Amino acid sequence: MRCASAAAAAHRGKLGEAHCRRPTQVSASRLRFYVGIDPGNAFRLIVRCGRYKANLDYGSVDIVDQEHELWLDLRSGYSLHLLEQDLAAKMIWGRGQDIVVWGLDAKTNSEWRVTSDSGLQEMIDARLDVRVMYLAVEVVKKDGYKKDDTFAPATSTAPCTSAVTNGDNNEEFGTDETEQPIPHPQAFPAIDWDTLTVIPEVELDGDATYLVDEDKVFEAMGFKSGDVEADEETPQEIPIPVVPNDIQDDMKEAAAMAVDDNDADEPIIDWDRDNPDISVGAVYPCMKDFRLALKQHAIIHEFELGTEKSDKKRFRGFCKSKGCPWKIVARTKADSSVRVQIIAADHNCASRCRLLARMASQAWVAERTVPLLKKKASMGAAEVKAEIESKYHINIPYQTVWYGREKAATKLFGSWDQSYDWLYRFKAEVELRSPGSVVEIDTVTMNGKKHFSRFFCAFKACIDGFIDGYRPHINIDSTALNGQWNGHMPAATAIDGHNWMFPVAFGLFDSETKENWTWFMEQLGSALGPLPRLAICTDACKGLEAAVAKVFPWCEQRECFRHLMENMKKNFTGTEYGKYMWPAARAYTKEKFDKLFVKVLEGTPGVQKWLDEHHNLLWARSKFSIDIKCDYINNNLAEC
Repeated sequence: MRCASAAAAAHRGKLGEAHCRRPTQVSASRLRFYVGIDPGNAFRLIVRCGRYKANLDYGSVDIVDQEHELWLDLRSGYSLHLLEQDLAAKMIWGRGQDIVVWGLDAKTNSEWRVTSDSGLQEMIDARLDVRVMYLAVEVVKKDGYKKDDTFAPATSTAPCTSAVTNGDNNEEFGTDETEQPIPHPQAFPAIDWDTLTVIPEVELDGDATYLVDEDKVFEAMGFKSGDVEADEETPQEIPIPVVPNDIQDDMKEAAAMAVDDNDADEPIIDWDRDNPDISVGAVYPCMKDFRLALKQHAIIHEFELGTEKSDKKRFRGFCKSKGCPWKIVARTKADSSVRVQIIAADHNCASRCRLLARMASQAWVAERTVPLLKKKASMGAAEVKAEIESKYHINIPYQTVWYGREKAATKLFGSWDQSYDWLYRFKAEVELRSPGSVVEIDTVTMNGKKHFSRFFCAFKACIDGFIDGYRPHINIDSTALNGQWNGHMPAATAIDGHNWMFPVAFGLFDSETKENWTWFMEQLGSALGPLPRLAICTDACKGLEAAVAKVFPWCEQRECFRHLMENMKKNFTGTEYGKYMWPAARAYTKEKFDKLFVKVLEGTPGVQKWLDEHHNLLWARSKFSIDIKCDYINNNLAEC
């Protein structure tokens, strides 16, 4: 093994420092820049070379420290011969010189000379986790080399096919994937500067005389051809067409034309939904609207409509009354509107108003129900049935009215099924419009599908309003939901400085269980954060009381006195407890409370034990903390 110079050894010693830095893996976005290499198979190779003297045929050249970056394709493999070819395009050395490659053993962390392709491959494999490796190269004298008398400059013409070099030009423009090797310059005879004589030029008045044209100088230096190639590669702009003057005038007139959405030439089709016009020439927006109008017409004029032909293009109908000649024909026009073409004759049949149940379809009922629900959203099917039958003098089955009302409600308020999916849209919109709001949706998985379970919402304005200007008192209760799907809607309500109700949070769950209440209180605690003082008033729900004690063990826990009295009536008889319990609960001082409560205990034995077992929370005003600034003994705030 040939000993390296001291400078090369010092430069080679930096390999350990470079590898100890543990370079991070190259990002995929950077790898995509190198055309032709899959980012998953790209490997970065950094080659460092210390100062050396290149012994060329025409003389020696001092080369400074340098560092080169190569990109390898792991699928193609790599060898010392390919490395030498790649470096020949980046470095210069003489015919009598050779390169020695040094690497760092990943196991022993010691430097060693790379003498075989297998050794180089082992080093690459050891660095696959970071996809980068450092090598050091020395330029040394080739063993057994003797200088020839003839001069034939050696030029490496082997293209860099195994690695993509990253020069300045390539990195900025990404044009060439390979760099051509640098040819060795020609040798010229040495110049004896001592024999040269400098003759000063005599300056003359007048304009300067240019001996050589500047363009010719650039062309001689090789720049002219490069400029031509660049001009050829530059995309040419599309020439602007020449528009004749008369056409330009027409274009200006068209551009200045006023545009009105309510242009008189565009038909605006509207029709009376209560008493539609069914006559020859009447026009309707579409076939669906025409059928609804015709049914409404039949109900108003008390005849039963029969259908002979009905599709998207035409409609032929008749009166079902025996012997009645009335017929109607309507066709679809080019703009999808429907025009009444023929009405054969007038009706000669008697009224059949109470037999027209089949004419009142679900779609017809839905059309009539929409305005009713707009006025009163809680109107039920029975009330809708009574309204429609009274107005149109027709008998309609309850089932038809029920389904028609559902269609009308879906049209106005949306689908029940889709409303659960829209909760996530609601959550995203609230968090976007009101950052800091807390919206939580809990789901359960059944048979591989996720189903809605619980919901919690506290708006940012409500959270800040309670924390910044609140009385530290919250009433909590839930109300039963009696819609298409049952459940409970819990709510947390506070009281502001004006003794008005202040909403804090609300939610949804299926039933008042301890688990559901605990989840709701945990979300409430997360939204409000730590508070210096707080009182929570609940009703007689044991699951809620346990949840409050678990999530807010430090708070003052109160219970609704009205619920206490309702339960007391179920277990005790007499008038003493009813006569003195309410005054005792409303008493502000402990002395007055004790005086009244003693009479309750004397008249109703067993009350104290029952209260300790079933109602052991605070329910008397005299026992409330004065820091809470609220003396309500009932949970009416939550009941609202």
